[in-house]
Amino acid sequence: MWSNLILLHSNDPISNPLDDSRLEVWQTCQRSIAFGDHRLFPITESERFYKGYEVFHGYEAYRFLLEVVSGLRSKLFGESEIQAQFRDRFREEMVTNSTFALSLLRLRDQILEHTKQIRSKYLTGIGRQTYGSVADSYLQKHKSITILGTGKLASSILPYLVSKEKEVRLIGRNQTKLTELQNEFSIKVYHWEDYKPGDEAIVIASSFLPFNWESMIKSSSLILDFRETATNETNNQNYIPLSKILSDLQETDEQIQSVKMDLQFFLTELTREREEEQLHIMNGWEDLLV
Repeated sequence: MWSNLILLHSNDPISNPLDDSRLEVWQTCQRSIAFGDHRLFPITESERFYKGYEVFHGYEAYRFLLEVVSGLRSKLFGESEIQAQFRDRFREEMVTNSTFALSLLRLRDQILEHTKQIRSKYLTGIGRQTYGSVADSYLQKHKSITILGTGKLASSILPYLVSKEKEVRLIGRNQTKLTELQNEFSIKVYHWEDYKPGDEAIVIASSFLPFNWESMIKSSSLILDFRETATNETNNQNYIPLSKILSDLQETDEQIQSVKMDLQFFLTELTREREEEQLHIMNGWEDLLV
């Protein structure tokens, strides 16, 4: 069914955005993915890179997307928040104007169905921890918390903290997002330039920090840093980088490696079944221009 699918992938969604009407783009805090159909966006199968993006074709593209949505390519192996982000991005009203809207909705439904199979069969007991629950586990003793950032990561952490009746502040530069999140949660919001941190716990949920904030938060009671590019401040005992967050998770490497081996066989079989279905369909993406 997906022989004409093209998927472009980058681990750097901020500095290298794609802007092309023939592509449908999905951005997360860890990656940027664009979908296309090679009849509308012609890239030969020999082309493996496009403007700094990896290129995946056909069923290879389908498999890669399935691994992403299932949390198999996330830093937090098996996490489920990425599945919700995918579902929300491709709600029907979000793709109505796409040239291949019907096919995108079918792709969404099939990916979500196969993700459900993967989670129930292989990830039960693994990946229950989300970024929000991980943050909550470190912040249980802290009553005053400041979150830096207004993106998807901050949005996923907020429910865990406000439900514990903590004093939560959100700092950012996007007034629209600040207002939206303040309307949704019982929190205080500030622009970067309007807030000076004290000794409260700090959660860094943004890749952007103003130049002086690194020094401003050094006296915080805890700094929980979710940035992939953060530098380990080994001299600061209150600083916890993403590398330590991941290593402190309960799932053992042995468990995860065993699951990964089983999943490779399952994904191969699943892809083969989709390719066999293609033998009965002439045009790959069905009803492309309907």
